[in-house]
Amino acid sequence: MPDFHAFIDKINFFNKINIDEKTKKILQMFSIFFGIIIGMTVILVTMTLLSRTSWKNGLAIEMQTVLDKYEESQYTVGKNLPVNSNLSTSSAVYSLLKKNAKSSEKYYGIIVRMPSILGPVPAVFIYTEKNKISEVKFAGYALDNGKAVDTIKLQSMSNIMNYWEKMIPQIIAKTEVN
Repeated sequence: MPDFHAFIDKINFFNKINIDEKTKKILQMFSIFFGIIIGMTVILVTMTLLSRTSWKNGLAIEMQTVLDKYEESQYTVGKNLPVNSNLSTSSAVYSLLKKNAKSSEKYYGIIVRMPSILGPVPAVFIYTEKNKISEVKFAGYALDNGKAVDTIKLQSMSNIMNYWEKMIPQIIAKTEVN
């Protein structure tokens, strides 16, 4: 053990500074504390960055589930399109492929965290661009069937729904495709 303590004393930065022992101990404790905080932050940021792909894939699966139940169930969810806006925390945009669609027609699926009586719920919209004319359709909520769905469906005609239908073209305009 004397070799270990000698090694620690040799590499210890605080032994090279002319300060008293009590101050050295306090500085060592603060250094250890902030080292732990920085280490935890690095771990959290790394885990967040690694889980992004999984999160985007999960949203695509939820959107596909809603689109399969939609009356025009002809859509297939494509790739995620990054949104360059503050709204990216409340929405995600995906390209959609539609059966028998012309190449000039563009389809996008938008999943939005929309406020409701029961808290935030994921709503799926379809944005269509044909001959420079845009159209927004509400496809449904990405919720499990239950009592909450009926309550939230009553909200479909509210001002919140109108707000998001007006915001969808602005969100699409801020994607990296445009």
